[in-house]
Amino acid sequence: MNISPARLNLPESRVVSALGAHLGTLTTITLWHDFLCPWCWVAWVQAEKLKAEFGVTFDWRGAELFPPALNHKPAPPKSVDPDAPPAPKTRFDLFVEAEGIAMPTPRPHFADMHSALLASEYVAVEHSAETANAFIAAIYRAYWERQADVADRAILAQIAESVGVPASPMRESVASEQYAENILGFDDDAYAAGIRHVPTFVFGGEERLAEAPYTSLAHATERFLIRLEKYKNL
Repeated sequence: MNISPARLNLPESRVVSALGAHLGTLTTITLWHDFLCPWCWVAWVQAEKLKAEFGVTFDWRGAELFPPALNHKPAPPKSVDPDAPPAPKTRFDLFVEAEGIAMPTPRPHFADMHSALLASEYVAVEHSAETANAFIAAIYRAYWERQADVADRAILAQIAESVGVPASPMRESVASEQYAENILGFDDDAYAAGIRHVPTFVFGGEERLAEAPYTSLAHATERFLIRLEKYKNL
């Protein structure tokens, strides 16, 4: 089996344009996500479960639903009609119900996640993978469980310090857009790279699953670990 070292190990560069068609490496589970997306909060819950069951780790990568170039302005929230009949369940509602996952309530308001994704890349590059995972988990919890405004860099600084990351250099990195090229933007760039939905799990650069139930993710993880054993002998 002729496989280049670059595909076996974490890439030297996290710049999106340097990743190639695989969007990951053969020995890594890469998880493309955006903190804004409710499906991605579910993916974080699923990833924690996969870590506990299989001992795997994840390389979290930002796939920004509303990058700055889109200049997205969210519509004002609709007023609630107390006399309106209950809305029919959405595909997402049915999915989380089937997964046995209770979504936090109330749902958080829209937040521009560009700074949060930049901060995550800074921590991933400048600190350990364990610290990066802790930082990402803390952002998900802050936004989805406490409705914190994680677009606020002061809030991000507090989250960083809570996981042992000095806030000042992180804030400087975010302000300078130091790792902007590491973030994959929707729609055009993400679609061109083969990422059409978030979350997308990339198992060893060979198998992708998006918006998937836990059983499918678990089976994909088992297949990934079998392949990983083979690659260790190369």
